[in-house]
Amino acid sequence: MAEVATGVLHNVGNVLNSVNVSTDVLRQTLRNSEVKTLTRVAGLLKEHSADMEEFLTVSQKGRMLPGVVIQLAERLEMEHATLNAEQEHLARNVEHIKNIVAMQQSYATVSGIREKVRLADLLRDVLQLHAVSFARHGIEVIREYENLPEMIMDKHKVLQILVNLASNARQAIDETMRRSGRIHVSLQKSGGDRVRVSISDDGVGIPPENFTRIFSHGFTTRQDGHGFGLHSGALAAREMGGSLTVDSAGAGLGATFTLELPIETVGAKG
Repeated sequence: MAEVATGVLHNVGNVLNSVNVSTDVLRQTLRNSEVKTLTRVAGLLKEHSADMEEFLTVSQKGRMLPGVVIQLAERLEMEHATLNAEQEHLARNVEHIKNIVAMQQSYATVSGIREKVRLADLLRDVLQLHAVSFARHGIEVIREYENLPEMIMDKHKVLQILVNLASNARQAIDETMRRSGRIHVSLQKSGGDRVRVSISDDGVGIPPENFTRIFSHGFTTRQDGHGFGLHSGALAAREMGGSLTVDSAGAGLGATFTLELPIETVGAKG
């Protein structure tokens, strides 16, 4: 649940940055709005309502007024387009925040309850939690899912593991100092009675000497790491009768974390 909360705060924070940009654009556009000019034009017309014809044909200011109105209409049209675009952008970001919060709320329950889950739906939610962060770091996500039936499992434990793996993959790519990267997420059967979820990245990789320690409590290679994410994930996988493993060709060559779980389907439905 701590990993979920961290993901929520991080992604909401990223979206709020975009919201702030849109808010600043709206504020500046309204502050410099040509509506003020339109108000002055309306004031002139009202002032000369009794001698309108003479004002528009004889007065120098009056003769200039039609051209001013034409230019004003063009500027107001551009202003309206800017406001409309930023409003739509702002609305999408607010909706995104609502979805992130609603998603977190749906998972904010005590784990240990086994329920019906489609792993493809769970992976969709996990990737959505990290969507803004992935986009910010130029990370492409490739999905390769088999069509699997609903299964009975502890959704919250599985979510905890997958959110942490997705976060680790993003951080591994970020540590390469590149401006882009790729994460491959696959979902498939493993034998006849197990299901496998793999999350691969093209990040910094794992040297051989760390293979035996990576799931140990407190082990981390990051200065700001806490060293319990993978450890708790491995324990949670074992509690569910599954396993969490890692594979890497070495430093600089990416890594693949694989969660395997026993299949317990819901009836015969697919």
